[in-house]
Amino acid sequence: MHETTKGTVLFYGIPAYGHTLSNLYLAGRLAEAGFRVVYYSAGPFRKVIRENGCEYRPYPMDWRELDLRDGERILKLYRLILQYTDQMLPDLLRQARQERPRAILFESLALWGRAVGQLLGLPSFSFYSIAAIDWTWGWQEEKRPWPGSRERVLGRGRRSWPGSRGRVLGGSGGLSDSGKRELETGWKRGHQKGKGCTGSRTVRLPVSPWEKGLGAYAPGFSAGFLRYVGELPGTMSYVRRLRGKYGLQRLGLLQVLMNRGDYNLCGYSRLFQPGGHLFGGTYRFVGPLSVHRRAVEHNDFTWPEASGGAVRVYISLGTIFNRNERLLQEVIHQFGDPGGGKGTRDCSKERDSGKVSFQVVLVWEGERQFPRNFIVRPFVDQSAVLGQADLFITAGGVNSIHEALYFGVPCLLCPQQGEQLVNARQFERLGFGRILRDPARLRQEALACMALRKGWKEKRRAAMTAVSLEEVLEMFEGL
Repeated sequence: MHETTKGTVLFYGIPAYGHTLSNLYLAGRLAEAGFRVVYYSAGPFRKVIRENGCEYRPYPMDWRELDLRDGERILKLYRLILQYTDQMLPDLLRQARQERPRAILFESLALWGRAVGQLLGLPSFSFYSIAAIDWTWGWQEEKRPWPGSRERVLGRGRRSWPGSRGRVLGGSGGLSDSGKRELETGWKRGHQKGKGCTGSRTVRLPVSPWEKGLGAYAPGFSAGFLRYVGELPGTMSYVRRLRGKYGLQRLGLLQVLMNRGDYNLCGYSRLFQPGGHLFGGTYRFVGPLSVHRRAVEHNDFTWPEASGGAVRVYISLGTIFNRNERLLQEVIHQFGDPGGGKGTRDCSKERDSGKVSFQVVLVWEGERQFPRNFIVRPFVDQSAVLGQADLFITAGGVNSIHEALYFGVPCLLCPQQGEQLVNARQFERLGFGRILRDPARLRQEALACMALRKGWKEKRRAAMTAVSLEEVLEMFEGL
């Protein structure tokens, strides 16, 4: 074990690009501050982890078996996390006891990291590289006008999800007896004081998990949820094993997919989090970090000079093109230019009519012929490309859309699973992108999406891309 001035932090990562790139800047800042950061991951990420000042350590299993990418198959993902935890926890606990770390930092999916922290009684920090769900009930204080009638406070009859804004206390479903008494007492006091007066008073309102992220996620996952019900017997077997062997609790579906620590660090702004204003003091919104990491990948190309007002489009959709031949065909047909986009006409005046030439950088793997105005690579330095792009067509990963926002590039969003749909809807609501609902209108939607740039609220964009790690670093210093 190596000794350092400020001690060791064990970081349990998820060996996937989106997760890793979102938190490396935080890990690197801890290393710069004098901590020894031991980052658990898999072989393909060894180089970038070391480049960011951390010590790479492989998980105690074949990294090719670690597969947590299939986010739309929720019940399968739930089972795999429990399975990997059962498989790796003995070795991880042994190594942690030898290292005697000062703190544990883990990705929100890494149940094994949460388990190490709990079983060894260590301060634990969860990192969210996806929008969070706070699965606990709570209370929120709000200013409300003095009620003129009982119905204005308590509502009439039962309504769904007590505590939801705009239908605050519909019936008593979901509230404990003490909660009902507190609301009743608040109404009586307010009614007595409110006779013949104006103004407002503070009330405490129940806040459900539905309002703190769950309501945003559920529509994107509900359709295919039961298709993987066959995973449940194996899942329950691992739950029983982990409870019996280690005494681990909080192994329900949401608790495993959104593992909480003593503090929870969210790699995006509070504005981006669905229900962000309802998240309590254990959550810290540190902002998007991926664009600030030390990159190790470099492009072997540069954008061609944009002649004739050609639009520069960057397209990165992961595995979508492998499954969606229609979308790929539309991209080629609507953006392709047999002349290579080298015309001399002034296309800037033709954008409204759709007569625009394009220069395309496409991330895609496979053998296929593409138009001359396409640059096709299996992997690119995304920040370098976005720094010159006019439009980004993306599936809607958190890192990608925030990197685009950092460089001021509108996003045309093609979400393929629940988490991406949450991101896309939030980005569209904030005015920074559009969801592509009809691939046949790809060209028109691309031009409409670029037009959003003219109406952006720059202060909001700056707030959403700001990074704030000082408070977090102070927390680690104070352990």
